[in-house]
Amino acid sequence: MCLGASALAGEDCKVTPETERAVTRGLDYLAKTQKPDGSWPDNYGQVSGVVGLCMLAFLAHGEMPDEGKYGQAIRRCVDYIVRNQQANGLLSNESGSPMYSHGFATLALGEVYGMIDDPRVGPALKKATGLIVSSQNRLGGWRYSVNSPDADTTVSGAQMLGLRAAANAGMEVPVSTIQRGVGFYKSTFCPGGGFGYTGADGPSPARSGIGLLILSLSGAYRAPEAKATADFLLIGGGGYAHSGYFHYAAYYCSQAMFQAGGRYWRHWNETMTPMLIGMQAADGSWADQGSSGGVVAATAFALLAMEINYNLLPIYQR
Repeated sequence: MCLGASALAGEDCKVTPETERAVTRGLDYLAKTQKPDGSWPDNYGQVSGVVGLCMLAFLAHGEMPDEGKYGQAIRRCVDYIVRNQQANGLLSNESGSPMYSHGFATLALGEVYGMIDDPRVGPALKKATGLIVSSQNRLGGWRYSVNSPDADTTVSGAQMLGLRAAANAGMEVPVSTIQRGVGFYKSTFCPGGGFGYTGADGPSPARSGIGLLILSLSGAYRAPEAKATADFLLIGGGGYAHSGYFHYAAYYCSQAMFQAGGRYWRHWNETMTPMLIGMQAADGSWADQGSSGGVVAATAFALLAMEINYNLLPIYQR
């Protein structure tokens, strides 16, 4: 049975005792390693986007700010993200690839907005959403910095998810922004299924999951590119089991295959969830399998991939 699931999800979601145990152990790890300021002592643990992913992992289990075992951990995440917002709305305190952080942090604020009594969250989310809209470039996408003239499917995916969460929270998101974003993804579609990086330059598991998810959440779930990519991932396209960005890919592909539904999601869930459970370390974390952003980010990605079975986050809804 899927705990808290919508009728549409039905029996496709399965929260087994093994899943619940693994998720609880992972959340315990995040809670006990969080610093008092809301960040984590890890490679990227002080990046607002990673803090946002960790907060999403708590929320996806049905946890609430200021309530229960993890309530204070969620509150500290919110404080950290809002406190580090820049004057232009950027939710990032790093210089390397700030738009990655901004997208994930916007998503996190969008998901917590209706759950928390905090007058700072609405204005912060509104400014963050406005920055995404205004920084979309002529290609219809986004890249590493606010003023990047080029675009790639990974950074753009974070922005599109942030916009979806913001729209769900009641923020104004122009339809044209979403349409242009979908157009960018279609321009990167690879014949045979999957999506490239900056063009139709060869698919990877992560990029294919991102593209399929964005099309599905943007209303283009019946597009031929979506069907071809779901088929591509169903047969293990791109070698997701051996991906250098394993947990990052699992995070996106799990959401994408859930949106695809039916046999796509059932096969994926029956394969990926046990695989993730088997990879969990004794302390409840997941090791970084190659450039996923460190142990804390990998743990958040793994948890979020499994927590689709709870079907509680608005962003997971079909």
